[in-house]
Amino acid sequence: MRTIACLAATLDGKIASAQNLRARFGSSEDLTHLLAVRNQADAILCGGETFRQHMGIRKGNVQTVPPLQIIMTRKFDLSPEAGLFRKSVTYTPAVPILIVSPQPAPPHIKAQYPDHVEWLVTGADNPVPVIMELLAQKGIETLSVEGGGHIVNLFLQAKALDEFYLTLCPLFLGGQSDSSLVTGPGFSIADAPRTEVIQAEWKGQELYMHLKVLYPSDSA
Repeated sequence: MRTIACLAATLDGKIASAQNLRARFGSSEDLTHLLAVRNQADAILCGGETFRQHMGIRKGNVQTVPPLQIIMTRKFDLSPEAGLFRKSVTYTPAVPILIVSPQPAPPHIKAQYPDHVEWLVTGADNPVPVIMELLAQKGIETLSVEGGGHIVNLFLQAKALDEFYLTLCPLFLGGQSDSSLVTGPGFSIADAPRTEVIQAEWKGQELYMHLKVLYPSDSA
């Protein structure tokens, strides 16, 4: 299975402003780029906070059948009235949805969502290996990870992220509480994942990079 990530970041590595999480700082060209990258995926994954920034169905700009929608959550604070859940049942078959959590959702929580929603309990350890095993069983070929930084960190820690589509945008946010591209305990320099440039292109003042992710065992 191929796992990619697609995010835009400021020059200081922020992916959202804490003052307005839903405000995009990327250009319309960056949004078109994101939709084009999504066309490669048959599953799209994000965390709960990223989901709340955009609660609709995530799909590419030429996909007629939406890919599997995966949300990782610890608190189950995902509005049952969100467009994803309401509109998923308007497709035939319904848009597949997988909600991933470290602990089982209480029955009264599950009852709020459409019956076709699938639930995966991963336990307290890094959930990525459990998710990847299930997706392999489902025949998923390309998984796209869309943040936030905590989720990206989990995939890097599990050495499960293969490629990164990164748009570098020409601004600084600088807030201590602003979301970062990678958020977690961090890596030592020796153990840090590194990247190789597959392709890089300037569009206006934004730099679009397609990167291969290398882990210490790969680049030694």
